[in-house]
Order: sequence, then structure tokens, then C-alpha cells
Amino acid sequence: MPTQIAAPVLLESIVARGEVTRRDSRSAIVTTQALDWPGMLVEAGRNDVAGVDDLVGDQHYLSLNLDTAPLKLEVKEPHGFKPFVIPPRSLWISPSANPITLRLNSTLRYLRVSIDPLHLGRLITPSLDEVGPVHLRRTYAVESPQIRHLMLALKYEADSRNAHGLAMVEAVTSALGHLLVRHAGVEQPRPIHNRGGLSAVPKRRVLELIEAALDARLTVEMLSREVGLSVAHFARAFKETMGRAPHQYLLALRLERARRLLETTEASLSDIAQRAGFADQAHFTRLFKRAFGTTPGALMRTRH
Repeated sequence: MPTQIAAPVLLESIVARGEVTRRDSRSAIVTTQALDWPGMLVEAGRNDVAGVDDLVGDQHYLSLNLDTAPLKLEVKEPHGFKPFVIPPRSLWISPSANPITLRLNSTLRYLRVSIDPLHLGRLITPSLDEVGPVHLRRTYAVESPQIRHLMLALKYEADSRNAHGLAMVEAVTSALGHLLVRHAGVEQPRPIHNRGGLSAVPKRRVLELIEAALDARLTVEMLSREVGLSVAHFARAFKETMGRAPHQYLLALRLERARRLLETTEASLSDIAQRAGFADQAHFTRLFKRAFGTTPGALMRTRH
């Protein structure tokens, strides 16, 4: 059973400015908290907030109604307060940098997830060269079993206190991000059309080679020779099939291998950089920080 903690911190932790009105701080109960996952926070418990004024968060904020009764909100709009009803097992989405004033007329059991927009962009953008923040719009009464199950998966992972669960958390968050864009994205993702991609046998051969020799000095030329294609044809077909250019795909796999090694071994940073296929530690550190928002040394110190 998770420890019950008084005085919930998630709402305040994402506030850039604004005021929060509580009914009775003694009634606040938090049953789940995960505050040490990069780029996101998770909290579950019983709500004691009666209203907020000009609340602005620097993260996207998702709230799932876990109660058996509907949640009734009154949200301030240009022509006065407008009522909204959040049915049980539904959620509402409050985007970052978007001020909100609202009143709640009921307490509830809740699950809250906040995600940094840029971190979400890193997880769901195919190209590391094109990462940007994910922009959402405010949305009420979202009925999505997929989002609900993914949020609950994050809650259960937080409750398990798994020291090596970051890869699972980010996989779930990535899937959650794609669903959020579908339901509340300002811009919908462009569909990927697979025209002239790699056929099954060359694709399998290339992926097997990459997996077996990820720490080697693999090049696009080597991969294209393996399947008997010109470099230009192979690069184009690979991107059509995998959604990323070959060098971007290799980089993402190497960074993920490096992160797993940081979490599970006592190896030095230079050794991890070499085992993940990076030419030197400085180059590895720079790319790791760009991808994950922290340096490998900082992640290693946090683990210890």
C-alpha cells in the first residue's frame, strides 16, 4: 500500500503564478506521488481544492476523475463562468502557459499527471533534429479508455517504486503523448505514407546488423551495401520504413543503450560512451543532454 501523505504538492509545483483556494488542508490526502521522473510528475489522492485564480502552469496538466460521481467545474471565460461536467473515469486537459480561473463544487478522488511540453516533444518527435514543445488546447470531459489506462499505468509504476522503471515510464508517456495530440493537439500529426520503403527481408537484415554492431562504427554506406542498395536509395527507403533517417535511428538507439547502462551498471562514463558506440565522452555527453535534458553524469549521481 502506498504511503498516505498530507498536503499535496503537484498542483503548486506546476504553478508559475496564480492563487489556489482550499476547503480544508487537513482533508487533503495523497496516496501516490512520483516526483523524480524527468519532465513529469504524477500524483493521486483526494482533492481539496475549491478554486484557482489566474493559474498558469509551465507543464501540461491532466486530471482524471477516479470518483463514482461527476465533477462539476465552472470555468471563467470572456463572458462569465461556464459550467463543465467531468464524468467518472473521464479527464480534462489544461495546457501549459494558458491561465485559468475556475471553481469546483465537489471533492473527488483524482489522478493527476503533468508533463513538460518539451520533454513530451522529445518522446514523440521522430527526428531529434526537429524537437520542439508539444502544444495542446484546453479540453474537458475527454472520454478515452486508452489515456485512462496509460495514466493508471504510471500510477501503478509510481506505487511500485521500481528503481529501474524509467524506460517503461517514458514508453508509456510517449504513447500518452500521441493520444493527447490526437484529442487535444493544436496541430495534428502528419500521416506517414510508406512509399518505396524497405521490404521485409532487407529491413530485418539491417535491424539485426544494427542491433549486433551498435557499438561499432556503423555507417550508412555499410548498411546500404548489406542490402545491395545505393546510399541514396537506402537512406530514402529506410526513412520511409522506420520514420527516421538512418543516422537519427542509430543515434536514438545508442542513446537509449547508454541510458540503460547508466541505470544498470557501475561502468565509467567513458566506458559507457564506448559501449554505446560514441567516439568520445564529450560528444556523448552533449548528445545525451540534448535528448534527455540532463547529462549522463547527473543521471549517474542521481542513481547513486
